[in-house]
Amino acid sequence: MEEAARRTIETLEGLLKGKADAWEIFYSLDTGVGVEARDGQVDAMKARTNSGVGLRTLRGGRQGFGFSSVVGKDALSELADKTLAGSIEAAADEFLAFPESEGGSLSAPSQDLGVFDARWGEGAQEERLRCALEIEKSARAFDKRINRVRKASYQESMCYSRVANSSGTDASASATYYSGSVTAVAEQDGESQMGWDMGMGHVREDVRPAEIGKRAAETAVRLLGGRKIKTVKCPAVFENTVSCELVEALATSLLGDNVLKGKSMLIGKVGRKVASSALNLWDDGLRPRGWATSAVDGEGVARHTTPLLAEGVLCGYLYDSYWARRAGEKSTGNAARSNYKSLPSVGISNLYIGKGTQTLEGLFAQMSNGLFITELLGVHTINSVTGDYSLGAAGFRVEGGKIAYPVRGMAVSGNLLETLARAEGCGDDLRFIGSIGAPSLLINEIEASGS
Repeated sequence: MEEAARRTIETLEGLLKGKADAWEIFYSLDTGVGVEARDGQVDAMKARTNSGVGLRTLRGGRQGFGFSSVVGKDALSELADKTLAGSIEAAADEFLAFPESEGGSLSAPSQDLGVFDARWGEGAQEERLRCALEIEKSARAFDKRINRVRKASYQESMCYSRVANSSGTDASASATYYSGSVTAVAEQDGESQMGWDMGMGHVREDVRPAEIGKRAAETAVRLLGGRKIKTVKCPAVFENTVSCELVEALATSLLGDNVLKGKSMLIGKVGRKVASSALNLWDDGLRPRGWATSAVDGEGVARHTTPLLAEGVLCGYLYDSYWARRAGEKSTGNAARSNYKSLPSVGISNLYIGKGTQTLEGLFAQMSNGLFITELLGVHTINSVTGDYSLGAAGFRVEGGKIAYPVRGMAVSGNLLETLARAEGCGDDLRFIGSIGAPSLLINEIEASGS
């Protein structure tokens, strides 16, 4: 892959010489395999490989963009010509420029960051099949009330990218990814409940099939027999997976492009307290073994560890190079790029709330009486400008610091920033779902509508 990237970049560089004011070449390769199990059998297995090159050119402040999955000389010549021609019709933009080299080697320490498995591709295909089958088997074996298992799956993939531009940037990144997930359905007395779980990491050992299936089944079973409650205002503990969803909802408001476009609930609030003092939030592109960790971002700019909330005070926003120039700021190393077919845009890396010192049981004890929220429905509907929400919810009633019984049919409403401002404590159970991480959170008051 390194040789293919080198040949592609060198060929395009020669074709563009003297024809563009500036250029950027982005080569990427994504290859992997996925397996699904159903009823004790392998239901599907899919392999994929997707590679190619994306090209950006600048002439007279106008940007051209094109891409190709074919990297032979004729195809690259056609790509260069079409990309240059495409810039003629584009509007001039004074903020368009490619980031300059920061010096040193940014091609980096993927192994040092813990995101590349040198054993990638080794092992028999049967091992991949076994992982998917074991996830399903462990879910079914947990309890006789698990009558159905959906989407028991296992995936592994490897991604490589290299970006070079006419300003001297030349950087590469590579990572391996392994993940497994399942949805288990528990049924009893005509009632059914679902539980989902997953495991993920950069080496195969990070995915523990038996644990994934067991956790999903346990979630489904424990929700059986749920009761409806009356409308109440009370404290609540949000389980870490639910807290992750709230962090994800906040993420769009931390992106510098959304701030400048007026699509953020955090506009004009840098230096102001916007959440509880118990909350610290980082975007850490260099977090060891993080799902989105890399030495460089999608433009070849060095990743950073960026504080966003310090004891509830908003520290700043996230930027790629373009939106940083528009804002009069510096890039935070947050240019996101899914593959060679996409232009860079502002995105998160590893975004997470720092963990606290209390166990989950300790949070229950501190709360004494309230709700343990384990599921929110429709988090994507939270208003990204105002923060207002009304969401379906499920979980448990907590009495005397202990889980009493499951509850269902609730709706919780409020404002995201106000909810975060009411956080009284963070658990020690920090968990990442992909690139989003959070511990369980104790909120001193929520409004839950019941029967």
